[in-house]
Amino acid sequence: MKKWIVALGALLVLSGTSYAATVAEDCGCGLGKELIGEKEGLGWNLLGTFLNGTSGNQTFGMSTGTLGCSKPEKFVMNERMDIFVADNMDSLAVDIATGNGENLDALMEIAQVSGTEKAKACEALQNNFDSIYPTANVENTDVAQSIRGILAQI
Repeated sequence: MKKWIVALGALLVLSGTSYAATVAEDCGCGLGKELIGEKEGLGWNLLGTFLNGTSGNQTFGMSTGTLGCSKPEKFVMNERMDIFVADNMDSLAVDIATGNGENLDALMEIAQVSGTEKAKACEALQNNFDSIYPTANVENTDVAQSIRGILAQI
């Protein structure tokens, strides 16, 4: 066991001059990046990668936008849509039923539907109103999921 520790220590010391990529460039975001920072060398990259993989901290960082990570754009868009739908269930239902309105415009912006596709998207939502709002007690998460499914087909 001591041989492995000595070998890893030697690798960390010697690799600083033989490999010039920084930890941030090669092992991504997470605990390793935060603790090791901009140190260079293969050994530091290996240690950073190991630390990033422990305890799922890199996955946590990517899903929360912490530990030097940023949230994937689609994740952020879905989160914003879920919040918007939850806050505007009734007025959004009216706008989708009529095919236009302020809340529907805001939804199109959150979903990043371009100007040329906006009319088609609004029409598709209006045509699928009964599947988006199948009952008066439908959950906001189900509404948001239905909207995403319809918009994905456009």
